[in-house]
Amino acid sequence: MSSNKNISNPVENNNSPEKESLKELFLKELLDLFGLEDISKYSVIFKQAFFILFIITIGIFHIYNSHKAVKMVREAANLEKEIKDLRWEHLSIKSDLLKQSMQSDIETRVQSIGLKSIKTPPYKIVVPPHEN
Repeated sequence: MSSNKNISNPVENNNSPEKESLKELFLKELLDLFGLEDISKYSVIFKQAFFILFIITIGIFHIYNSHKAVKMVREAANLEKEIKDLRWEHLSIKSDLLKQSMQSDIETRVQSIGLKSIKTPPYKIVVPPHEN
């Protein structure tokens, strides 16, 4: 009966050599399927798979971020150009308005409807206060 105590159940022992060999065999078969059987010699790559995926993810994020930054710089340059064009348009309209509001220009435009400018200067009318 004592010999039964020493026999371990392979199902209970998760790290049994048979189970490890099954994992390795499955991995080798999978690599053979894709023609990558030589990679199995580089077990360090498999041990560091999460770190490698992390580095790849950071690389992809860096590329995305670079493209987004370039896009934003281009958009900012386009907006600055548009602001510059609008500023020139504003100054042009402002100078035209100032020219049209000059007294000499107004006199020439109102003569066509029969208005004339006064020849005498204006004077102030003073009304004395009422005393009751």
